[in-house]
Amino acid sequence: MKIWIYLNGIQQGPYSLDELADMPVKASTPVWYEGLPQWLPAGEAPATASLFAAEQSPQSPHTEAPRPEPAATPAFEARTAQAAAQAQLPPCPPTFIVWGIFLLICCCVPGGIIAIIFSALTSSAYSRGNYDRARRMSEYAEWTVIISIVLGLVSIPFGWMLWI
Repeated sequence: MKIWIYLNGIQQGPYSLDELADMPVKASTPVWYEGLPQWLPAGEAPATASLFAAEQSPQSPHTEAPRPEPAATPAFEARTAQAAAQAQLPPCPPTFIVWGIFLLICCCVPGGIIAIIFSALTSSAYSRGNYDRARRMSEYAEWTVIISIVLGLVSIPFGWMLWI
């Protein structure tokens, strides 16, 4: 039987009954397993009550522990895997958003727009956990900024010639 627990504000599991016996689980710790309609304290759930037979004490009806809603286990496992992958990622590559805004205002409007788009794609890819794409979009943003600045500086003499 697979049993999930809600310990220290985090849903954890699945565990077997033997694994739960070795964990710091109290009778008041919320548990859920297939067949339970909702989360129950471990001391009240039929499958886990035997672990806490010696330590059970009557609770006041006014001090009931909060019971989280049961989560769909595949979705929880996907979130857990995504969080683990996110924790292993290096820091976010630079987005060059400030340079993109600078180009948009001062120098080269098309280059600024493209740099801002690549900056947004960098942040988006990193938040989804795709570090390789985030790094690639950061490089594109950097190259867009460099090329736009160079084109802006090269076009200055031609701009002055139009005013003369």
